[in-house]
Amino acid sequence: MIRVLVPLVVLLAACTTPVRDDSRDGTGPITFVDGRDTTAGSQVRKLVQLWNERASRREQVAFVEMPTSTDAHRAQLTARAQDLEGVADSPECYDVMAVDMVWTEPFAAAGHLEPLDSAEFGVDRMLEEAVEAAKSRDGSRLWAVPWRSDAGLLYYRKDVLEAEGLAPPTSWQELREQASTVAPRYNLHGYVGQFRRYEGLVVNTAEAVWAHGGDLERLDAPETKAGVRALADGFAEGWIPREARDYDENASLTAFQSGQALFMRNWPYAGPVLDTPGSPVKGKWGRVALPWPSALGGWNLAVSRCSANQRTAREFIKFVTSDANQRRMGELAGFGPTSQALYEEPDLVPPELRDSLLNARIRRPSPHYDELTSVMQESLHHVLEKPDSVDQSLDQLADDLAEAAEGR
Repeated sequence: MIRVLVPLVVLLAACTTPVRDDSRDGTGPITFVDGRDTTAGSQVRKLVQLWNERASRREQVAFVEMPTSTDAHRAQLTARAQDLEGVADSPECYDVMAVDMVWTEPFAAAGHLEPLDSAEFGVDRMLEEAVEAAKSRDGSRLWAVPWRSDAGLLYYRKDVLEAEGLAPPTSWQELREQASTVAPRYNLHGYVGQFRRYEGLVVNTAEAVWAHGGDLERLDAPETKAGVRALADGFAEGWIPREARDYDENASLTAFQSGQALFMRNWPYAGPVLDTPGSPVKGKWGRVALPWPSALGGWNLAVSRCSANQRTAREFIKFVTSDANQRRMGELAGFGPTSQALYEEPDLVPPELRDSLLNARIRRPSPHYDELTSVMQESLHHVLEKPDSVDQSLDQLADDLAEAAEGR
């Protein structure tokens, strides 16, 4: 997604070995929270069920689904953690939390996460960048365990492109050309992505900027402005439908699956959904790595400070992030694994996902990430409707981000 937006001003305290509170290191029932399980066949829920079938009756896991919106998900986790701050052993504690990789540092800085032992979870077997995003800035503390890695993919109507004798686009210009000329002949929208005012908008904008050689760290650069303007022009020219300004991942997936769009930018989980029985595009679609750098996405599993049963919480995380269960979720849910060894297994990680992941760019966490992304979302959503305002808006955004970086 985005690399370093602005210099970080808060560093987390260093500690080489986590110090555990024995009074909280117990076993017992725990609550696990993740986003809405939109996987084909509800594979996250089935994984929790698998744990419950194998675990003792006193170490059962209750699965709670958060709102579909990642921003609403984060807000609800934050509110619960703040409500329970200083409260020990609360039955309302979210013992194990699935957190977006960019939330890990803000949650840790706020004191909501329990530090973990790297050796206990064997994180040296995992993707290096995913582990870096789960650690403190100086690398001395592990705050969460990488669970799944994501990179954007370009989904397309294979039947339509084959009928036209075309290959999938390999540049932004080719995407624009096919989306604006081919799609109308089939009564399709050209391109859908995630452009609602939430984190997905920042991700999609960053990728458009990278497609034009820009970088959101340099908002005043001509290449950066060209990338934002190209996205805004897509709406103005109509090959990105106006309604996509309100699309998140699931809304764009619904539009593509129902046969409304020629192209879609989305995450790997969309693939199995498109091939579910009764899907209108089953057998009619294909996907490739994005023709430009993808934002590196991913979700980590963290233990809440309020958990009384942290031993069970850690065992559950080890179970979920084991190679066997990462393989299971890769095959059934389309998740990109975090275990490096699984990338060597034939056919487990599709080549287009491997290529996208290897070319992906990381968002560097910041203790003030909430403020940074909120400022960006407001400005960028405005720009999508007013391409003529790109220069002025990005110049102002640079100033606003400097203030947000200081928590102002």
